[in-house]
Amino acid sequence: MRTAYEEKRIPLQIRRLMLFNEICRKAKKYPDEIVQLAGYSKIAFTVTYSKKDKKYTAFGGVFKYAHTRQEVIEKGLDKLPHDELVMCALTVKRQAFTKASRTPLGLLIEWNKHVKNKPFKCIKDNIDTFFKVNDELETDYPPHRFYERLVASAYLPLWGDNQA
Repeated sequence: MRTAYEEKRIPLQIRRLMLFNEICRKAKKYPDEIVQLAGYSKIAFTVTYSKKDKKYTAFGGVFKYAHTRQEVIEKGLDKLPHDELVMCALTVKRQAFTKASRTPLGLLIEWNKHVKNKPFKCIKDNIDTFFKVNDELETDYPPHRFYERLVASAYLPLWGDNQA
């Protein structure tokens, strides 16, 4: 990944456009597949290119909370190897953040509309998309701080510098 994306002197919207240009080029090489720029960004930002429609769609992650044991089972998290029963969990759901667009610029405009004024939480590394919560709430990620917030990656300039 290029360091220009992290260069603070370049305006945020230009850095975002640089990202969208690069990932759209990559998505076009692998049509109808989910593409991300780096491993640590895969739950925060991905793009697909539909060969049939010749359009791009950008996806982002949103934190979801499984309140009950039944919801945990529905998400498929009920039995983890070498682990106790999971009673409740915080997960990440991938959803389309944009309408289908023919160009990276159109994708960026749609992206800006979706993420504008939405609260997000930033993750620093490639973490699993599942957190056990159970009875003990760890201070690092209590559900009320993450639930329904967008998943941001610290290494991508896709959100502003203000962390909600």
